[in-house]
Amino acid sequence: MSEEYILINGGRRLQGSVTVHGAKNAVLPLLAAAILTDEEVVIEDCPYIRDVDAMIELLVDLGARATREGRRMRVSGGVARTHASDSLCKTMRSSMFMIGALLSNIGEVEMTLPGGCNIGSRPLDIHLDGLRQMGVRTECIGDTVRCKAEKLRGADIVMRYPSVGATENLLMCASVAEGYTTLVNCAREPEIVALAKGLKLMGAKIRGEGTSVIRVEGVKKLSGATLRAGGDRIVAGTVISAAALCGGDVTVYGVDANDMQAVLQMFRSEYCDISESELGIRVRADGRIRARSVITAPYPLFPTDMQPQYFACQCFADGVSRICETVFDGRFAHAREFERMGAKISLHGNTAVIDGRECGLHAATLTASDLRGGAGLCVAAMKVEGESRVYNPHFIDRGYEDFEGAFSSLGANIVRIKK
Repeated sequence: MSEEYILINGGRRLQGSVTVHGAKNAVLPLLAAAILTDEEVVIEDCPYIRDVDAMIELLVDLGARATREGRRMRVSGGVARTHASDSLCKTMRSSMFMIGALLSNIGEVEMTLPGGCNIGSRPLDIHLDGLRQMGVRTECIGDTVRCKAEKLRGADIVMRYPSVGATENLLMCASVAEGYTTLVNCAREPEIVALAKGLKLMGAKIRGEGTSVIRVEGVKKLSGATLRAGGDRIVAGTVISAAALCGGDVTVYGVDANDMQAVLQMFRSEYCDISESELGIRVRADGRIRARSVITAPYPLFPTDMQPQYFACQCFADGVSRICETVFDGRFAHAREFERMGAKISLHGNTAVIDGRECGLHAATLTASDLRGGAGLCVAAMKVEGESRVYNPHFIDRGYEDFEGAFSSLGANIVRIKK
């Protein structure tokens, strides 16, 4: 257990507004796409989070030039190496984007299987199946994957599951492949749309992003451009979950409410009024939670990255709810931590049954084991009276910029303790 922890004295209502930073899951593939050209690519609104820092380090390790100017990143020079650093790959799951980026840039890549949060098996088979159809020779030896292509060729690819990462890898390759590529049953997330928009600004010819069928006409060369990711809908959802649970009046700026309808629907109730405008999302809540069951699924349905935060709220709900996790097979580690607070939970395979009746949750010492699970623990700790500690905040830092500062600005009593 790390000595660093987040100290939370809960029981306070939240009041005020926050502006969310650029979406982690959009910025990371945009940074990878920046090496598809030798010209300079500028990515705006890059948050100060650990995963962005790690991706920048990986780009530099591969030979690119990457310079941060506040929230603006400048990437240029292409890459010189085909072997991504083992230690950097093990740091984050998003290193997988370098497969498509390096194949598109220099036709070859060797890398250790990506790391990241321990939330279950996340195989690369969908990525590799699609790449093989585009003329890529693939080889997996132990925890190392090697890919090589003399020439990328367009193909009609039917994905057995709408994997976000596989869609992004194949989209990058298809942009510079010879001929036409059709991706069927591909991911539809807003982050896919952001990558496609960025690639089109660089000269790619893409149609259908945001739908289950994307068509790409390969071009010979991509050029530099200025790209921008939208606001982080998971950060926004985390703030909304805390506002609904703790009660108060909070407005979230910088995110498109249209991208968050599945989340907003689950929090709206007679206890929680949520209004939308072009400027932001306003939450007015009395701190009570309606018991509602949910199933995680690919966009536009309820996102797995919001499951732990929603789980936290359901621990305090007015009845029994069921949360079914269909995306990852190991994403209930936080359940045992909520039980330390007194929550009544039973796990049945990929389903958690939570009884929020006679809620008697209390402050506790908790340990985060992944990014979103850590955020969920903090949300619960902000609700209960007394002093809670959440250890391993480095997981939270992977996707949230100054987590405690944002919630402190809303009136939460939350600080980071470093020893």
